[in-house]
Amino acid sequence: MTDFKILARDSDFRKAILKALSDDYSRTIMNFTIEKPKSVVEIVKECDIPMTTAYRRVKELEEGKILKVTGSIITDDGKKYFLYQNRLKSIYVIFGLESLDVQIVENEGMGTSAYW
Repeated sequence: MTDFKILARDSDFRKAILKALSDDYSRTIMNFTIEKPKSVVEIVKECDIPMTTAYRRVKELEEGKILKVTGSIITDDGKKYFLYQNRLKSIYVIFGLESLDVQIVENEGMGTSAYW
């Protein structure tokens, strides 16, 4: 059974989700990181997003608690990259006559992190 959570109308998390949904790059990053954690370099290569835009959007999504750091990798040349994963599996936005409800389903396939 899926556990829906309805977000409070004045919630910062709700505002971050609505902002992210209004941006093509943010939506692309959110979709790309649902199944497994990805580095910004992977996001840039696979999603065809400019590097600076990808870093900016990932930072915004992390600050909004939509993405979380799930680990890191160190390349052969010593560079360290963080891995990001979407905290949300599904988002439902219900627009009505006098209301706008946002419901989420958390991504349960994720590990735990100090950032969570």
